[in-house]
Amino acid sequence: MTRARPVTLKHLAVTVLVVVLVNAQLTWWIVFVLRENRMRLGLERGRMVAATELEAERLAHRLEQAELALAAALTDGARIEAEPPPEPFSSWSRQDQPCARLWSVRPPAELSLRLPAEAGCVAAVVAAGTAERMLAVAPGVELVMPAGVSAAAAPPSIAVEAAPSIAVRPAAAPWSVALRGYRHRILMMVSEGTFFAILLLVLVALLWRTLRREAELERQHRNFLSAITHELKSPLASMRLALETVLSGRADEISGRRFLNNALQDAERLQDLVQKVLETTRYGHGAHTLRQREASLSQLVARAADAVRVRVESAGGEITSEIEPLVCAVIDEEALAIAVSNLLENAVKYGGRKPRVRVRLAAEHGRAVLEVSDTGDGIPAEEAPFVFDMFYRAGDELSRTSQGTGLGLYLVRQIVHAHRGTVRIASTGPEGTTFRVELPGAELKESGP
Repeated sequence: MTRARPVTLKHLAVTVLVVVLVNAQLTWWIVFVLRENRMRLGLERGRMVAATELEAERLAHRLEQAELALAAALTDGARIEAEPPPEPFSSWSRQDQPCARLWSVRPPAELSLRLPAEAGCVAAVVAAGTAERMLAVAPGVELVMPAGVSAAAAPPSIAVEAAPSIAVRPAAAPWSVALRGYRHRILMMVSEGTFFAILLLVLVALLWRTLRREAELERQHRNFLSAITHELKSPLASMRLALETVLSGRADEISGRRFLNNALQDAERLQDLVQKVLETTRYGHGAHTLRQREASLSQLVARAADAVRVRVESAGGEITSEIEPLVCAVIDEEALAIAVSNLLENAVKYGGRKPRVRVRLAAEHGRAVLEVSDTGDGIPAEEAPFVFDMFYRAGDELSRTSQGTGLGLYLVRQIVHAHRGTVRIASTGPEGTTFRVELPGAELKESGP
């Protein structure tokens, strides 16, 4: 049987190093993407600030030109009541109350200027068409109107003053687009990072599971070698002792026959062991093709029960059979006989000093149900999931006294699964253990040819 090389500390160290490198790469990638995304948002904000400052300077220049024209007219002594206002104003008037220099904007496009004068204050209004041209700004930029006038959503907190009470800020729409792109990139990064993190955790879990399974397989392999060594050494030593005793002439005729009979039993034990290993080679890895035909399960189980009856009764126990007659199915008789025999041998082996074995076969809802029960101490809950694994035996080979190689129940599972059936532990406890096998396609009829 070919085995893969075991996982060593070198393999573990390399794997841990790879995991650490992948984790470091993932962390660096997340930090890099966050910084790049933040930088892109900052660059977008900087572009908006630059565009806003440029438009604010242009607007301030236009307003300053209009203000200088009005100031020059007043300096030249223009009569407000009799003369037209300078360009770009359409009307002007004098007020007695003093005022501060102030530009005012009212919707839809009314622009006016209040300018301090010697005798109070001068108020000038820009023509509507001219006001629209003076207040025009580039796309992506908007005026900050007086409170309650602008209904636009608030862009970033950037407003550049072009004149008293008039400022320019980025428009809301481009900033919203930039924010959506920023959040979308963060969402993509979080999604991809989460995926890779989960993938990394899955890989670590698979690694841990592989290491545990490798350790378990190694333990089972050691158990198998120990069991095989014991199973080979004991009968060989017994056979050698018996044959040497007979050949040396130290035994009389009756004792000699007894020694030879013991040697024959040990030879049969060795033959059974070799047969078990060969069966594992044939059925253990799915390479054997079943030769199935319709046959009587009732007769097959009855023959297997009769074969172990002598062993059970010689140990002071008993075997009871509840076999429903005429249960037939399409099976490989040779393979299934091995499975039933292994179940019965297992019940005898672990059924106590005086085993009581119960065999039940019935057809239920188109399925053949086989139950084999013993009266042993049961299977510990922590070991029950592994009893069908190759080489597995409860306990440790160094302290175990019962014979076996850990192949019997493994063969049972492989053969039953090859028949598209199921095998499981139906119950276990201090009163004993029951194994339940279910095979499809069973019916009550006379056996086939």
